Amino acid sequence: MRKYEKLASFIINNIGGKDNIVNITHCMTRLRIKLKDNDKVNIEELESNNNIISCQKAEGKLQVIIGTQVGEVYEEIIKQIGKVKTNEGTSQEGNSLINRFAATITKIVVPALGVLCACGIIAGLNSVLIATGMIESGSGTNILLNAMGNACLTFFPVILGYTSAVAFGMNPFVGMILGAVLIFPNISTDMNSGKVMFSIFANSPFKMDVFKTFFGLPIIFPATGYTSTLIPIMLINLCASKIEKFLDKQLPDVTKQFLAPFLTILIAGTVGVLVIGPISMIIQNGLQAGLSLLMDKSQILAFALITLIYQPLVIFGLHWPLITLGLMEFASTGSSLIVAAIFPASFTHMAACLAVFLRTKNIKMRNIAFPAFLSACFCIIEPSIYGVTLPVKKRFGFCMVGGLVGGLILALSNSPMFAISMGTTGIMSFVNPQGSGFAGLVWCVIACVAAMIITFVLTWITYRDEEDAGSEEDAKAIKKLNTKETIVAPMNGTIKPLDDMDDIAFANGSLGKGVCIVPNEGKVFSPCSGKVTVIFPTGHAIGIKSDDGAEILIHIGTDLYDKKELLFKKYVSQGDIVKRGQLLVSFDLNKMKEKKLNADTAVIVSNTNDYLDILLNNVTTVKVKDPIFTAVRAKSEFKEA
Repeated sequence: MRKYEKLASFIINNIGGKDNIVNITHCMTRLRIKLKDNDKVNIEELESNNNIISCQKAEGKLQVIIGTQVGEVYEEIIKQIGKVKTNEGTSQEGNSLINRFAATITKIVVPALGVLCACGIIAGLNSVLIATGMIESGSGTNILLNAMGNACLTFFPVILGYTSAVAFGMNPFVGMILGAVLIFPNISTDMNSGKVMFSIFANSPFKMDVFKTFFGLPIIFPATGYTSTLIPIMLINLCASKIEKFLDKQLPDVTKQFLAPFLTILIAGTVGVLVIGPISMIIQNGLQAGLSLLMDKSQILAFALITLIYQPLVIFGLHWPLITLGLMEFASTGSSLIVAAIFPASFTHMAACLAVFLRTKNIKMRNIAFPAFLSACFCIIEPSIYGVTLPVKKRFGFCMVGGLVGGLILALSNSPMFAISMGTTGIMSFVNPQGSGFAGLVWCVIACVAAMIITFVLTWITYRDEEDAGSEEDAKAIKKLNTKETIVAPMNGTIKPLDDMDDIAFANGSLGKGVCIVPNEGKVFSPCSGKVTVIFPTGHAIGIKSDDGAEILIHIGTDLYDKKELLFKKYVSQGDIVKRGQLLVSFDLNKMKEKKLNADTAVIVSNTNDYLDILLNNVTTVKVKDPIFTAVRAKSEFKEA
């Protein structure tokens, strides 16, 4: 699940749904939402959420105050509601078709991956026990372990029925029932018994015999059934979600609880078995046939391509469709060479992280490399990618080379996986449960060791300390390990406590500790040296991350996010490196006074929770560069800049 997906959904549900939204924008700390019907808003429920500071209605809009992470929440809301008007009246669409497809596959497959791997480990253990003679085939131990190891894939349509229903926004229990229909006991045998009435796609790999009809309509049910399949239930639930949403709008509220599931199961189940199931099986068989054709033409080329593209796909989150192809292969044949080919990838990242950990003198990199090494042991390579290998691109290339060599060793030795399990725990999945020995396991060890040696050696001999020094500001933070930081006044004016501000979001300290300055001139200077992390288009709010890690927010006035007539002038942009005392923004203070607008300026530490305390200086008037407070942090709690 994406970081703010649940919060975004919660907000949408409690403001009357996406159809109640006319316009949505945001400033530095809050969402500003114009609604069709304000009476549909449940403010009490919104404010009960720990991630929402408060809600208020102003200027005809609902303001949902969240904090400095509001931009990420806003983007997640846009993803969920699809099309919306922006400040300029333009519309924003969701992601590209490819990204939406990959995201959907991820939502459906990833939740089941944990139990899939767990069952794979048990299946591998069962194979090892049989191969070593510790248990006998057909014994009670073997039967029970076999059931545990194969339960997930056997009932995969039911599991995916739940996860795909959640992904498509429908009743997950209806999704599970539709999955259960596909694997109902003896349904495949019963549907394919008797005399063949006629055949479809005769004399082709896609031949389907018709034995039964449904009120005269032919039923095409695969002889092997839908056990262990992926695509059929996904497509059936996609159809079912449309049916359920239509029924939800049309049916009276008093009948929805039973009529909606009844009609959805009846309609989607019938259409699924008669139409969607056969079509999906054709698609699935076509994909497998295409993959087999490519491998027949050049197995080396096919698996070289698979192993090379897998790791880059992980960067973009597009690797799940490839894994899904491997699962389809496994469901069809009982083993997967595709999953086997990408298996050594996590071992290359283990090697890269270990080499960096042993070579680096950089405290920050050592603290990143070792946890990333441990994560890679369990095939979680994202920490390695983003923290160790990708920042120094040649390292990522070394991982790709190691993965290519390891993957080709397994592919060319024809050593598939007989259970789905990744990382160090997946090695036993290369033992053939049919008792043909440990050849696959031996080749797996050879492949993984080769991949690790190649990656480790290349990373070790090309390592340079300066590559992990990071930016100048990171290097300073690591070297100093400061326990306190003094923040100076960004403007001339009078100090007053935050709790005297009219804006409740700042007054109650929820956005962070700091001070309020009543300015006596319209110029704002940087209160520290650091990097401009964000600057609102009007210029009335600026975020700066200091060289020592403090995240400073300067917020000028109240509700000035659309006051263009105040002539804010910006002198810096997001991403700029600034020095203490550097001019950031200027504005027309006299015009604000003429319009009786509040110019009180909040200067806060938005990451207050990272500090032991924010100590305020006992002053009432300040000039630019005068100290206003000190952020204190213990060395043991120091966090990277």
